[in-house]
Amino acid sequence: MVLIILFLCAYIVPSIVLNFLQITHIKSALKTKAILLDSLDYKKAGNYALENLMLDTIQKCVEFGLFVFWVVFGLSFFWQWLQEIGLNGAWHHIAFLLLLLLIPLLVTLPLSFYQTFSIDKRYGFCKQSVGLFFIDLLKTSLLSIILGGVIFYVLLWVMDSFSFWWLGGFVLMFGVVVVANAIYPTLIAPLFNKFTPLEDTELKSRIEELLDKVGFKSNGIFVMDASKRDGRLNAYFGGIGRTKRVVLFDTLLEKISKDGLLAILGHELGHFKHKDILKNLATTGVFLFALFFLAAHLPESFFAQASLPQESTTTLALIFLLSSVISFWFLPLVGYFSRKAEYRADAFGATLSSKQCLANALVRLINENKSFPSSHWLYICFYYSHPPLLERLRALDYEI
Repeated sequence: MVLIILFLCAYIVPSIVLNFLQITHIKSALKTKAILLDSLDYKKAGNYALENLMLDTIQKCVEFGLFVFWVVFGLSFFWQWLQEIGLNGAWHHIAFLLLLLLIPLLVTLPLSFYQTFSIDKRYGFCKQSVGLFFIDLLKTSLLSIILGGVIFYVLLWVMDSFSFWWLGGFVLMFGVVVVANAIYPTLIAPLFNKFTPLEDTELKSRIEELLDKVGFKSNGIFVMDASKRDGRLNAYFGGIGRTKRVVLFDTLLEKISKDGLLAILGHELGHFKHKDILKNLATTGVFLFALFFLAAHLPESFFAQASLPQESTTTLALIFLLSSVISFWFLPLVGYFSRKAEYRADAFGATLSSKQCLANALVRLINENKSFPSSHWLYICFYYSHPPLLERLRALDYEI
């Protein structure tokens, strides 16, 4: 019972309260004069945000129901059932942990489908077919099974082999995060999207000149076929070391000027200049360290409540279920430093183009992506990795 109360009071209730604070704020803002968007798009962006917030509230209720299921019945049931069907040893433990990954994916599938083909479709963002949606789901599931199975096997070996297993587990998982960041652009992302070298020679030359000015060495500038799934605009730098590459959404090339695109890339180069990627990895390391430290100090009563023996596999299962609580209260700290980094990146990006050019590009993005420009301060504290656009524009001396 303590586990359920902890999950409810420390995660579900606060997150739902934040959602309703944001809902109330947006409804109030919609009654005022439109800013940054024309009146029609302002209302559209607000309604889109409201629908997503209501859906997220439903999702939180589903998460709570699923957590209660695991603690009261599911964990002990699947632990015994896997043994009854003949899975023993490592296969039993890995299958048990993989079920914790895959069952929530299946339970929340209707909500994901509704988000994509009802909400996003109605607001003009969803471009993908139902077939592609399920192909993505299949690929994600297979990757989870293959990579998750290997990681769980090694992690359980570490936990069973060392006295300070939680420290070894932290080192292993932090290494996995670093490797994942390094291989994602070249091995993982191409499984879902097509990446082609940028063909616009003039734009490519201007981007390479911009990269050289900052000392950013990449293995290429690529265009991603984002439009086959979504109509929103974006660009990013992916990878670590020699795997670094510049990725431009094809939607971005279609709807923003070359000067605006270069201003956005200048902002991203600000993150590179200030080593924000490394800082983000360090922040992830702190979170993983805290997670494994807590895993090593779970009360025996938690295992008794879930009717499970206290061992390495069940410890991972419980900490996995409680990771939402821990990450939720970690968000304000992560968000605070992330928003500071965004201001620094804006300031640096403005030196590569101009404050006006970057501000115009940001306004263009919010118009195309239909992002509502106003939020409740407490919601920002927990969920915003970027400062509200109004504050970013003021920092760039943009007249609103």
